[in-house]
Amino acid sequence: MNEGSIALAIKCAPVPDILANVVNAGITGVELYTNLKWLENIQGTIKTCQDFPLRYMVNSPPNDYSPCIVELAQAINAELVVFHDVFWEDEWSGIKKDFNGTNIQVCVENVSSSIEVVKIMRRFGFGLCLDLEHFQMQTSGLFEDVLPQIISPAKHIHLTGYFHGSKCWHTHLHHSPEHVKNILNLISLSGYQGYVVSEGKTSLQTLSEFRKLNKFFIDWKSSL
Repeated sequence: MNEGSIALAIKCAPVPDILANVVNAGITGVELYTNLKWLENIQGTIKTCQDFPLRYMVNSPPNDYSPCIVELAQAINAELVVFHDVFWEDEWSGIKKDFNGTNIQVCVENVSSSIEVVKIMRRFGFGLCLDLEHFQMQTSGLFEDVLPQIISPAKHIHLTGYFHGSKCWHTHLHHSPEHVKNILNLISLSGYQGYVVSEGKTSLQTLSEFRKLNKFFIDWKSSL
């Protein structure tokens, strides 16, 4: 990724039809959803990913850890791996050890609090994956004056069409265009450089949805 840029990515499982939809929609980044099933067939998962000209990130299984995630990330040249804030300190120590010697950025995602992850970041030198859907649920809204300060340390961002009181949980960005444009403007204002990952549920991982999403994102960038 070029310095100073904000790019769009999709979070999805390593399913050939979905990855083909991403490519055909003109989107170049994927954060790969994984679970133990995908990791048990790691060679098949690697082969599937290598069949597509995409830049990858990896989302580790949300409630478990397998060292195979390192093998997967290295094999597909993943730029970073995201872990949910669900592990004990000795488990984080093991994760740190497993990723030592790689060039992969390890990020911790806020699950229940954007503050709680800070101690893990400081203890182990990990980055922040800021999930702005989680953040809005935690704060029952969006405090625009402080959001750039929350965003500024982030290495990676998850975003959806959700806003407080809505039914837009795990929808793509273009499902709440004005709200999301405002957030994207704040992300840009914060100086963030990296991917904004649209986390749409499986039913929204279609070619039509991805094309609408990409057009929305391109139109936003052109308005800056």
